[in-house]
Amino acid sequence: MSAALLLLNEVSVTAAPEGKILGAWTPIKNVNDLHVQYLGKYAVKAHNQKGTSFKFKRVTSGETQLVNGINYRLVIEALNGDNMGKYQAVVYEKIKLDSFESLIE
Repeated sequence: MSAALLLLNEVSVTAAPEGKILGAWTPIKNVNDLHVQYLGKYAVKAHNQKGTSFKFKRVTSGETQLVNGINYRLVIEALNGDNMGKYQAVVYEKIKLDSFESLIE
């Protein structure tokens, strides 16, 4: 998993499972979910490897985008020294399929 700023020149829109559309951003319903908070912490930790010392507080809002994996665009509250601020991070999470079930019989 890695945190990165994504620049998309072209987005293909195709039907996807559960009524979602590939490339469309969808609000995260529960930003208090442990996985969402983990991704926020991960983004701050990855950013701090560039020599900064932000302290993660919480993810306050976010959206997901279904691509060849999932992009999370998160709004994160973090301390930068003594100053609390809101920052945006994009985290890409690759989907790993543990098994493949044939749909053709």
